Amino acid sequence: MKAKILFIILSTVLVVGCSNNTTVRGSFIENNATNYLMPKCPKSDLTVIKPKNQIAPAVLECLGHDEFVNLAGLPDDRPLVISFWASWCTVCADDAVSFNAAFKKLSSQVNFLGIAYQDEEKKSIAAAYKWQLPFPSVQDPRSFLREFYAINGLPVTLLINKDGEIIERIAGPIGSPEDFTNRVSGKLISY
Repeated sequence: MKAKILFIILSTVLVVGCSNNTTVRGSFIENNATNYLMPKCPKSDLTVIKPKNQIAPAVLECLGHDEFVNLAGLPDDRPLVISFWASWCTVCADDAVSFNAAFKKLSSQVNFLGIAYQDEEKKSIAAAYKWQLPFPSVQDPRSFLREFYAINGLPVTLLINKDGEIIERIAGPIGSPEDFTNRVSGKLISY
């Protein structure tokens, strides 16, 4: 009889302890991270129809938000780092640590924007959550920017000065956190 009562108590504790409590803070993030709250995209002038030097006049949807961004309509108050990435790109996952470090150190002097390229929105959001990307991203699932930026593979990172000129195009890995942070600082801030 004691064994039966102990079994019932343990079963009850196990069921109650393992139940999903949706009132817990942060529970809006599902296991697959499709509800990850992406950083808001910057405001842009959606009416710009000509390139801003080497920045495409492309209106793309902000990842995780119902708003749009025109790349050529972005403010030109600071230099810009654009990262073309995708959830299926293993090198992109490795680069996330370096992007996080550069963003943490330089975000007051340089704008960062990701472009989730040839990817599904839910998978992109899940990757952004997993990699803890601190900057906003827009979506280009149909390769709209392929020709403008000659994208033949990922990752591609563009370092763009305030005038909209591409100072450096990095195809492939961006390097260690320290190297990438110094590279961005040297090319876009200290030049």
